Amino acid sequence: MMSCMYPLWAEEPSKVFDLPLDQLVNVEVQSASRFKQKSSQAPSAVEVLTADNIRQYGWRTLADALNSIRGIYVRTDRNYTYLGNRGFTHSGDYNSRVLIMIDGRRMNETIFDSGFVGEEFLLDMNLIDRIEYIPGSGSSVYGANALLGVVNVITKSGKDIAGLKLSGEAGSLDTYRGRATFGKKWSNGAELLLNGSRFFSHGADKLFFPGFSNINGSIAQDMDIERNSRAFGKFSYGDFTLRGGFVDRYKRIPTAAYDVIFNDKDNYSVDSQGYIDLDYLTQINPNLGLEVRGFHHWYDYHSITPYEGTVWDLPDSRVLFFEGADSRWWGGEAKLTSTQFDHHKLIVGLEAQYDQRQYFTGYVINPAVPNYNAKNDGWRAGIYLQDEYRITDSLLINAGVRLDYHHMINSLQLNPRVGLIWDVMPTLTAKLLYSSAFRAPNILEHDINKGPSPSEELVKSYEAITEWYPGNGVKLLGTLFYNNLSHVIETQDHLPYDYVNTGKFQSFGFEFGGEKRWDNGRMLKLTWTHNSTRDKSNNENVWLMDSPKNMVKFHYSEPLFNNKLSLGFEEIFVDGRRTKSNQIAPGYHLFNISLAMVKPLYGVQASLGIYNVLDQHFKAVAAPDSSTLDTFAMDGRTVRFRLEYGF
Repeated sequence: MMSCMYPLWAEEPSKVFDLPLDQLVNVEVQSASRFKQKSSQAPSAVEVLTADNIRQYGWRTLADALNSIRGIYVRTDRNYTYLGNRGFTHSGDYNSRVLIMIDGRRMNETIFDSGFVGEEFLLDMNLIDRIEYIPGSGSSVYGANALLGVVNVITKSGKDIAGLKLSGEAGSLDTYRGRATFGKKWSNGAELLLNGSRFFSHGADKLFFPGFSNINGSIAQDMDIERNSRAFGKFSYGDFTLRGGFVDRYKRIPTAAYDVIFNDKDNYSVDSQGYIDLDYLTQINPNLGLEVRGFHHWYDYHSITPYEGTVWDLPDSRVLFFEGADSRWWGGEAKLTSTQFDHHKLIVGLEAQYDQRQYFTGYVINPAVPNYNAKNDGWRAGIYLQDEYRITDSLLINAGVRLDYHHMINSLQLNPRVGLIWDVMPTLTAKLLYSSAFRAPNILEHDINKGPSPSEELVKSYEAITEWYPGNGVKLLGTLFYNNLSHVIETQDHLPYDYVNTGKFQSFGFEFGGEKRWDNGRMLKLTWTHNSTRDKSNNENVWLMDSPKNMVKFHYSEPLFNNKLSLGFEEIFVDGRRTKSNQIAPGYHLFNISLAMVKPLYGVQASLGIYNVLDQHFKAVAAPDSSTLDTFAMDGRTVRFRLEYGF
């Protein structure tokens, strides 16, 4: 029967299975040094996820994909999604210590410095060609916000879509998504990609939060609704590429943190973000390349929060608080890449960004009671130099430095990076790395602060890496890392808008990983991250809150029926974490299964994902400022079915 069906399947093979096995485990990356290089030569233990991985494991959001990476763990407060990196997490940081990029363009907005990774992220997963994660500090390459890592999401081109595709998804918790994607490459070289989607999820009907027994029996009813709309476009012709995207997302908030009235449906937030980016990339001569970019971004946010009137010393039993932000920024970048000098690959670049509008406000709506109102604007600029110098055939140095001006801080920031990379033998590489980074205070910390504005946060990172590629699609990895964060911005005595640079944290750990790929597309991967992250603020030395000491991640994918289907298994173990009341949130296993069609049949492709198969309602650690909760439960088992038709 299968032999009769085979001619009906599309003949174009997956790009991954066309590559030799050694190229699958020692892939080419471009984010670690701003130019293409083999991952074994990059000054980092780079992790790369591909579009095939997204299909194999059924990842629904960027957060799902990043959760599969060694050293990263994903958490949520049922409003936004956050990343923990090698044991370090900081409540309420909105991912401001990780730099999120799309095609090399920074996406962190200019109010909270947040980098979105959940349904609030700008891209649909079907548009992603690859995800490159560079752990460790990256300010010497990218400037502010790259304290703990850089995530660069690289989008597909029109030729990867090659037609019109319509898809629909349905899943548990009344979750639906509709999407239309068009891609084409013309004979003159012009290439177009367009995508639009709508998403809706009712979420859990009932969520139980202990501590609110006097209100609806501690049940938050219909409080988990989320919806978004997305659009993205990309057009390339000759040396020019024009990109633009937009996302608008609404989320109802069930947790009633910060003394909010519990089970009140007026508690929600709305985020809108968009950008347009024009890129010019050319070769001036065979040894000199030029890239020039210009961009414009915008971000709008508002939330409504219901409070008891007594919180504001008002006689009303219930008042609504409005918080809103409006920001616009634009700028450009010029970069030269040179191989004109023997044994050197040089990059020199200049970035400039004008934060044209940074407006943040908060007030009680009725009766009208103002609370805060902040306006700011100013320049950010950075000049950087990177050099990959090959000393011998087996030894190279990757060194760089960046000087940054940022209008939110008083001093210039100089951040170096040095990486010594030694090919011990053709299949074994050892790396020694040092780098530093900074994060400037955001507008809350800078302009609404009750005391003097805090200064920049700092980190120094040290890492030793061994990568072994013995052949036959095998890669073995070991890392030893140490991160020293100082001057971290904290709230004084947990009072809102009273920020000081009192935080100090040290993280020491190691990672082991093994990966094996077969010619038929089978893949096996296992990683283990262990760390000890200590909070040394205020002369203390305690285990950092919400920091798992161990994470183990297992991935296995099996091609079925001559690679017409793929079956993927994902197992993620996250160790116990300390809560604000010095209790332990138990460790948990997250086990997912995905079955997907690799090639279309009669133009149709389908996939089925079962997430949290073991139905563990594991505990997330609540933020220290959450007035009532210590932990709260995550969703149990969910299912998603996707159907796509291509013209």
